Amino acid sequence: MALEMSAAVVVVTDGSGPSAVDLGDGMVKVREWVEHWVVEVGWWRTPPQQRQSRDYWRVLLDDGRCLDLYRQSRGASWRLGRMWG
Repeated sequence: MALEMSAAVVVVTDGSGPSAVDLGDGMVKVREWVEHWVVEVGWWRTPPQQRQSRDYWRVLLDDGRCLDLYRQSRGASWRLGRMWG
């Protein structure tokens, strides 16, 4: 199945991070969190209340695929950033 990068995806979290992902072909369990990072945009030129940040997770799924997932802020929809495998 081909998904466009930045496509909305369904992510189940356990309160700490992603625990399962559905890319349109059924829910697949997250085997491992490879990396987690936050990117802040415009911090050098905007007031704190207007800053944008993205929460990124690189995860390894039980089926062997590796994904970069992100969301703009807590509660926002999850997006697919990149996929290997």
